[in-house]
Amino acid sequence: MDPTISKESILPPYSASFWSVIRAGSLVEEMVQDSAMIGHTAKRFYSLLATLKLFRGQCDPLNPDHKAILDWRDKIGDNVRLAAEAEGRVFSITYDVSGVQPNRIQQILEHDWLHLIRERCILDSPNYLQERGKPVVCLWGFGFSKTRHDPDTIRAIVSFFRESTPGGVYIIAGVPTHWRTADGDSDPNPALLNLWLESFDAISPWTVGRYRNEDDATQYSNEIMKADVELITATNQIRSGPFRHVDYIPVVLPGGSGYNMSGGKWAFNNIKREGGHFLWRQIYNALKNGATIIYGATWDEYDEGTALMPAVESRLLLPVSHDSPLLPLDEDGYSIPADWYMRICGLAAGYLRGECEFQEEFPLETLRNYGRQFSESRSSITDELPPPPYSQDGSSTSPTSVSIASQNNLIKYDQASRRPRVRPLPPIPAVAVASGSTAPLLFHEKTVSPLPVPLPEIYRDRTGAPSASSSRRKQVLDHIVRYSRA
Repeated sequence: MDPTISKESILPPYSASFWSVIRAGSLVEEMVQDSAMIGHTAKRFYSLLATLKLFRGQCDPLNPDHKAILDWRDKIGDNVRLAAEAEGRVFSITYDVSGVQPNRIQQILEHDWLHLIRERCILDSPNYLQERGKPVVCLWGFGFSKTRHDPDTIRAIVSFFRESTPGGVYIIAGVPTHWRTADGDSDPNPALLNLWLESFDAISPWTVGRYRNEDDATQYSNEIMKADVELITATNQIRSGPFRHVDYIPVVLPGGSGYNMSGGKWAFNNIKREGGHFLWRQIYNALKNGATIIYGATWDEYDEGTALMPAVESRLLLPVSHDSPLLPLDEDGYSIPADWYMRICGLAAGYLRGECEFQEEFPLETLRNYGRQFSESRSSITDELPPPPYSQDGSSTSPTSVSIASQNNLIKYDQASRRPRVRPLPPIPAVAVASGSTAPLLFHEKTVSPLPVPLPEIYRDRTGAPSASSSRRKQVLDHIVRYSRA
């Protein structure tokens, strides 16, 4: 955490959710550079910052009681900027207005944007993302069915950004999936369609959670994305000359699992990654429909299981977790390296730049040999390594890399034969029993004779006797039998 924020402020001293941008370092940007991606956006949430309920309603720049969180948020932005400049990447601002009271949005956005361009001087950075010679800003969350924003207010906000920014600004509208038909997740107000096409420079429909497998993603592409592109293309052809050209920016995601964040309301691993095949199919669909820009959702949202950043490769490297299961990259049975999804995005960026010809078939061989692995990065920042794989002899002190299949397809494990999502119990040491004492005898129905193994303290109850917990007792017995036969 930023040491300038005290325990008495609204930020918890134990939070580790923001390590990548809180400290002044460029590890995140180095990962972007190593994957050949161009850059990323820095989101500024208002109703719910970084998806932690702790910050709900505490991001209003006009409220003096929120100064600590606002200063902390600016610190994050400064670190993103410094890292991008150090590593030759770009960055931009995305405003997430979802959940904000409609009557407060305009005043909040105007105040914050002036703060950023006049006091923080973010546009002075040579690495701030530009399109058509103008700085890029995304306004995400307008037009959804539950928000019911007034079209005139949205139009006024867009006009403010253009007029207050020297040289103008390129504005992306982060809209609902069904923005064109005004149904489903979209506000049914018919006036919004012309607003998207007339006031914004780009339209980016949000599709996270709208499909859950490759077939559904292809159906979405054929039935919705294609029609979206046709409408925008026709509009651009009609509006020749001084009229604004509108770009289409499809959203793709690697997968999803928000079980822990939702308190169990969302299913665990509900959008399977399938070793990258799911993401690749979406990228292929977008390029097939003529996309020249693709938005990856998202860079670091581990809480929703949509992160593109490196993740733990194997369940064997994760701690025991029954109530809050954790999701490794091999959950769907594919053995892939930690930076696999960054490689996919980097390869897609190469296709967008015209550096190579795109292919529908999953590019396993290309991805296997793509760039350097993240573990071999030239980063000068030393982070805590993940725990080593379990070793019975205790000789392993560093993590080992997960191998990739040498065949033309990724090896998918037999799910029925895989270990449960818990790390095995450590072997119970066979220590000498002191004279005059007797070790408790543990029995198992499959053993011929009792196993006189001293029971460690962690398997005893408060009285010192063996634990009466049937589940714990079964773990211990199974464990002893397993290692007695090894």
